[in-house]
Amino acid sequence: MRLLTRALGATVATGITMIVVATPALAHECMNASKKNQAAGVQLVVDTTTGEIVWTTPGLANRFDRGLVSPDGEGFHGLVGLDFDGDGVVDVSTYIVGPGDEIPENAQSNGDPCHGVTSIETFFAECVG
Repeated sequence: MRLLTRALGATVATGITMIVVATPALAHECMNASKKNQAAGVQLVVDTTTGEIVWTTPGLANRFDRGLVSPDGEGFHGLVGLDFDGDGVVDVSTYIVGPGDEIPENAQSNGDPCHGVTSIETFFAECVG
């Protein structure tokens, strides 16, 4: 059962990673740039270098097992932590919520791109040296 859970988890992680990370040209993934602890509240941590889940909440693991969240990420709504450098630590978290599984673009583009809810692509392009 544990092997099946890991296999399903890896498949889900790949799907979510493709949705969240592999489509930066869409510039719709968002984050809260003012959030001090990016790991706070995440339900899933994905190593973006491998596409594997490195951590999940017990509740989300249960939803995987019960088929409530599919391998392509359908049914998942919440915060995903992204680990860009493979150290197991969340570098940024992104929302999979709202219409189209994202916070509306106008909510992401209002205000300072370096504070509050903003596009991940915009934040890294304009705020990270």
